[in-house]
Amino acid sequence: MEYRDVRELVRIRYELRTLGRGSGEVAAPLLERMRHLASRDAAESAAVQTELLRWQSVFQVELR
Repeated sequence: MEYRDVRELVRIRYELRTLGRGSGEVAAPLLERMRHLASRDAAESAAVQTELLRWQSVFQVELR
């Protein structure tokens, strides 16, 4: 995984932490981007899966 992708994941995580509950419309594209970035690297993808599930439950969103 490239450095810029790791930095973007950090930025997305920060943004997700600052959102309040019920911000599903804002969170959904961020979660989709997080999944896309992680999918480029098998180890990162495996590590991000539980995090994605947690954020989905927090914001009550379903990813495609």
